[in-house]
Amino acid sequence: MVKQERAGRTRQAVLLAAAETFARVGFEAASLVDISRRAGVSKGALYFHFVSKQALADGVRGAAGREIGSAALRALRADGPALQGLIDFSHELARMLREDVVVRAGVRLGRQGPRREDTRVGLPGPPGPDATWRSLTAVVHRLLDRAAEAGELCPGVDRRAAAELLTAVAAGQVLLAGEETDRPRAEAVRRVWTATLPALVAAENRAGYRV
Repeated sequence: MVKQERAGRTRQAVLLAAAETFARVGFEAASLVDISRRAGVSKGALYFHFVSKQALADGVRGAAGREIGSAALRALRADGPALQGLIDFSHELARMLREDVVVRAGVRLGRQGPRREDTRVGLPGPPGPDATWRSLTAVVHRLLDRAAEAGELCPGVDRRAAAELLTAVAAGQVLLAGEETDRPRAEAVRRVWTATLPALVAAENRAGYRV
């Protein structure tokens, strides 16, 4: 049990060091020697857990995807108005991109790093935040559907178009973030909702939402 716990801590240290390195310099420029030094482990210990730099990238992408997915589940399970849940979810994603180096690195790898297929079994590698990000449209759809059912939205709102627009805006914020660790800023998210809310909610009801 002690050995398993130590191995788990080592794996997490390597994964975090890899995320910090990938977020800073990208996949191509990342060095396994630098990653092992940052993690405080030998290169042999690194290879015990991750057989290659590509395996490390897959691990970071997978961890980032799980964190984004957990945030989506929390949004779907939250109490209160569905549209407020969607607004809060967009702020949470922006916060994760600013503050969570694993998410930031995973998204950067999703844009820039190579994707691997497992040639032994002919299956794609573990899902990452790039695939997770594309699936967020479904989460936005569900929250907008709930908002419509609860009478939060203006009559006749095209929920599909609204979901696609909101997801595209969120993805654009990710692309604009680039390597700047303070983006997307909370104020940028607020501006998006200030511009979007009038198309979704009647004027007399907008004051009830925190953007």
